[in-house]
Amino acid sequence: MSAASALEQLISVDWGTSNLRASLVDPQGTIVDQIESDQGLLSKPTDFAACLRSFIQPWLERSPRTRTILSGMVGSPGGWIEVPHIPCPANPMALAAGARAIDGFGYGGAWILPGVAGQGVAGLHDVMRGEEVQFFGAQQLFAAQGRPLPQRWCFPGTHNKWIEAGPEITHFSTSMVGEFFDLAQGHSLLAQSLTTRDSSESSKNSEADFLRGVATSQKAGGLLHHVFSVRSLQLSGAHSKAQGAAYLSGIMIGHDICSQVADRDTSIGIVASANLASRYQLALTKLGYDSATIDAQQATVEGALLVAGHL
Repeated sequence: MSAASALEQLISVDWGTSNLRASLVDPQGTIVDQIESDQGLLSKPTDFAACLRSFIQPWLERSPRTRTILSGMVGSPGGWIEVPHIPCPANPMALAAGARAIDGFGYGGAWILPGVAGQGVAGLHDVMRGEEVQFFGAQQLFAAQGRPLPQRWCFPGTHNKWIEAGPEITHFSTSMVGEFFDLAQGHSLLAQSLTTRDSSESSKNSEADFLRGVATSQKAGGLLHHVFSVRSLQLSGAHSKAQGAAYLSGIMIGHDICSQVADRDTSIGIVASANLASRYQLALTKLGYDSATIDAQQATVEGALLVAGHL
């Protein structure tokens, strides 16, 4: 049964740095309508309330008691209202207790959820906003389907998150894989040895080159040595510029997996869009792990419903 069974209709908003995604959810937990926009925090909205209402106002007018739950960077210092991180261990009840109501929003009310602060694999301070909601939603979806939980969850993206499965979030780690991949492609020497545009050659060889990169990540020398091979192999004629991006992606994702997955882990859950999840699943299979995927937006919705049950 969905977490929405005892709730009214709800709007779940994942408002991040680059994008805004809103989902209208019925009392059974089914997504009945969705909106996606590039109006993330980078667009620097001058009026957050007006920006949000421009997308969801028709939903609110049809059902005036609808509640709105917002997660992600919208609660950061550069967001609408700063909502402090809550410490680990964190659970849906703690997220609800740390939520901040938006004054004067009307209708069924609106709340911005806090992020979570804890320690990563190196014992260093770490933070996240948004993935904590997806974590609880993904586990709820697995439980509803009668599926055993994986030992660890991976949330690929600009800043990947790795969270050990469990009823609470006890610790987690961030890897800046997506951001460093973009920087390497656009602002490093490697940019001279790869093309980012889609071509028949890059499409044809993408999977094979990606897996070759994953295999390279297992060799001696470390990440900084391995990524230079994108350049050196292209100069030697071993591969073309069209093959470079997939090869680089495989190297970085392979290193990310091996630095974050514990020896005892055998199964990894991946919460992401289909395209990004498929890359991690391909790499995990190559490295000998079982994996399963959950759509990120569905996980966000289910997690928001769980938290809303405690507001």
